[in-house]
Amino acid sequence: MKVIATIIGILFLSNAYVQAQECSTEPPNGLGELAAYSIFQGNYSGGDYPFALTYGRWMLCKKSKEMEGNPRFNLATQYNKFIKMYTEIGLTKEDPSEREAYIDTALSLFDESFELFTDEELDKYDLRQRKGRYFLENYSYIEDGLAKAYAEFETMFELDPQRTTELGSGYYIRVTVDNMAKKGRKEEVLKMMETATPFASDEILSFFDETKVSLFDTPEERIEYYDSILADDPNNIEALNFLAEAYDDLDMQTELIETLRKIHELAPTFDSAMSLAEVEQGNAQYAEAAVFYKEALEKAESDQDKKEINIDLADVYTSLNELATAKRYISAAIAIDANYGLAYVKMASIYGQAVSSCTEDRKLEAKDKVVYWVVVDYLNKAKRVDSSVSNTVNSQLSTYEAVTPSTEDKFFTLSYEDGQKVTVDGSLMSCYSWINETTTVR
Repeated sequence: MKVIATIIGILFLSNAYVQAQECSTEPPNGLGELAAYSIFQGNYSGGDYPFALTYGRWMLCKKSKEMEGNPRFNLATQYNKFIKMYTEIGLTKEDPSEREAYIDTALSLFDESFELFTDEELDKYDLRQRKGRYFLENYSYIEDGLAKAYAEFETMFELDPQRTTELGSGYYIRVTVDNMAKKGRKEEVLKMMETATPFASDEILSFFDETKVSLFDTPEERIEYYDSILADDPNNIEALNFLAEAYDDLDMQTELIETLRKIHELAPTFDSAMSLAEVEQGNAQYAEAAVFYKEALEKAESDQDKKEINIDLADVYTSLNELATAKRYISAAIAIDANYGLAYVKMASIYGQAVSSCTEDRKLEAKDKVVYWVVVDYLNKAKRVDSSVSNTVNSQLSTYEAVTPSTEDKFFTLSYEDGQKVTVDGSLMSCYSWINETTTVR
């Protein structure tokens, strides 16, 4: 992209840019690092990314790999969070130049990660993979995004041929070989397939054989040939796949989309549904992502897959601000595994978001603060049933506890007594009718 990010006070691009904007290495509002980090983490986990940036951007400026009082602090992990935040904020922007500026910022953080962290601190292969996936999922907002994604995948192969060939059940070697073949890089793709062959599954070996044949055919020849096959056998999956490749080569987008849809309709699988769901979600096409996640949920065989997909669906509907629907899927995950800590954290998150939605056009009232008791209840339960989420919960608790009803709110405004049971539903406020949770005054 050639867009120059100029979102003053929001975007962080590079060392030079930060210095030009007087990037501060100190937390805002005179806070200590631990306090600022706690607010940052709480709002990041709650999905309030602009607020999280306000209290976390100093970490990007300071670049310290340690934080006094927090021995588990990992700067590389924080970079991942900032990449996600800048991306998610950018995808909400209607102005293309503003959206691309956020995406550019996220990409700059990938590049800075390569330079800032050692191989011992960060798996550079994994970072290369994530950057490639980032280009792939956001290619429509990045100049030559697809080409850059494939370039990252090629670098992955150069770094570790075996790992790249086996990764994702052969996904990366497949898309890389396919792209190279489409670009007419005959000698290079033949050499790559030769190197990958000792590590390839039978399915990938079959794909290699097909690719070798396709290397010697023009797209026009393939369209003519596979059209003739489909005339007699309209549902021939193999022919449809080859035809789709030919349409892609010739940038015949209408025909390509129709063909891909037909392929999925004829032979949908759990993996294909998940892949499509993740790509659509990555492109902020949340309604489409929900369709494919639901398909995957129907095909899922293990409880692990089912509960995780329910959380994926909750995330999608949260992004659509359909919080009641998101709650339903979180409840389904809990029904599968009552000790699934992440599900309780997600429930706390959507209730926190409910307050933000209900108070979007007005001031926060004492009744709104009652909801935060429910948030705290769920966070505590998450930690109680699943110790693996303790760090996440601990980083959020203080943030939410600080905004629960004050003594004045309880006794004078709400007329509550300590120990009293109250229900968060339509009787509290109409916009909370879907929550229907009981909490205790304290």
